[in-house]
Amino acid sequence: MIEFHGIASKDGTLRFPPAQEKLRMHWLIDCSGKSVTERLHVSGRAKSQSQVKTHFGLAVMMIREKMIELGWDICGVAPNKEMIHEILTKACMGVGPLGEIVRLSEQTVDQNIKTFENIRAWAATQLGLNIPNPDKDWRSKK
Repeated sequence: MIEFHGIASKDGTLRFPPAQEKLRMHWLIDCSGKSVTERLHVSGRAKSQSQVKTHFGLAVMMIREKMIELGWDICGVAPNKEMIHEILTKACMGVGPLGEIVRLSEQTVDQNIKTFENIRAWAATQLGLNIPNPDKDWRSKK
């Protein structure tokens, strides 16, 4: 697989820097007669490392502690962080343009902010748990 990064113009064309355009053209010529898939994706700022730490270190751990306190188990096993992450992925992660779940590893900063709000709301309604904001000014820093 190879990726080319361009900018969509107002007339609906995709423009690449000259070096990428040349490489893309050569790559397509080399693939002549083969099935090729072109995937279009709108790039955004990637989530930050502190957002990942907030997800696993704050939200997931608080939810795990609350579930254990309330006696929750999953098939007779106390919930671990991987189980909780999967529950949150299915219940709270964003949905892409084709209805697919946008996993944490694929999220932009803005998508991750929305996911964290969804997780806070889920924890409040399902567990009676108030997950604090990681920073009082976190929304203004995006």
